[in-house]
Amino acid sequence: MADAVPYNYQNTFVDIAYVRTSSASDGFSVELSKIIEQTLREAVGFRHYAFEDKQQETETQLLVSLSKLDDESDYDEEFLKPSKSATDTTRNILLQAYRSLSDFSLLPKFITADGDGGIRVQWRNETRELRLICSAEGLLKLYWQDGKNYNLEDPTVTNLITRFKWLKGSVI
Repeated sequence: MADAVPYNYQNTFVDIAYVRTSSASDGFSVELSKIIEQTLREAVGFRHYAFEDKQQETETQLLVSLSKLDDESDYDEEFLKPSKSATDTTRNILLQAYRSLSDFSLLPKFITADGDGGIRVQWRNETRELRLICSAEGLLKLYWQDGKNYNLEDPTVTNLITRFKWLKGSVI
């Protein structure tokens, strides 16, 4: 067995599912246990993870952004944490929409708590802006704006996908 060597993970990409280690005298491969895998995940962070494809990376970034809204220390009686209903509804519509796309480069500029138990997701591209707003009760609104033109649309997966394409420059 090789001597333990401190691992410098700064600015390093790691395939967490399978890691190869080697020593000067003999090379060997080791599949990490789930505990070590989780430790590496936390130490390295998702920004250093080598994803298999862009869809997996985009979905993971969305889920990580949503999970950051769960930090209890950010909330009090006046600024409420997003409700489970708001979190579940937002996660579900985003994942459904992104799984239907072929271009995964469009990530939200912001995913934030609204302070009333809801969540706001915002995308921007030059003069175009798209907002998905989910109330504490899990009710959705889809708002778009292009300069002085703006409107609300039915918050369906189809309309969200259409507005993603619009945001990227397609004409509707």
